[in-house]
Amino acid sequence: MKKVALSVAIALAVAGSWAFYPNTAPVPTGYLMVVGSGRPGNESYVPEIVTIQPDGKQQVQRLTNVKASSDRSTTDVAVALHHAELLQVNKLATQGWRLVSVAQSTVGVGATTETVYMMERR
Repeated sequence: MKKVALSVAIALAVAGSWAFYPNTAPVPTGYLMVVGSGRPGNESYVPEIVTIQPDGKQQVQRLTNVKASSDRSTTDVAVALHHAELLQVNKLATQGWRLVSVAQSTVGVGATTETVYMMERR
């Protein structure tokens, strides 16, 4: 009876220790993009940050709290947008993503300014 109880105790200890075993789920590799988009001088436009995962999934974060409301509205919106981009890039860096490059461009007729942050995980 002692051998059975000892065997059961050891089996339970082994089964319980698996709960603390590190997760071996595959970590996504490849490139991730963070795109900050804003249209200076247009009060009706809401700036946004789009995060594109390596598998193509997109997450859009609209910055509805950023309003163009003064003479310095263009500067205020640009600073608020860059602040939100920085927060997103820092958040991803804590998750193991590393910044590879940054590019900025003006796109389209309405002069939408985009900043693209390319990140990778190895």
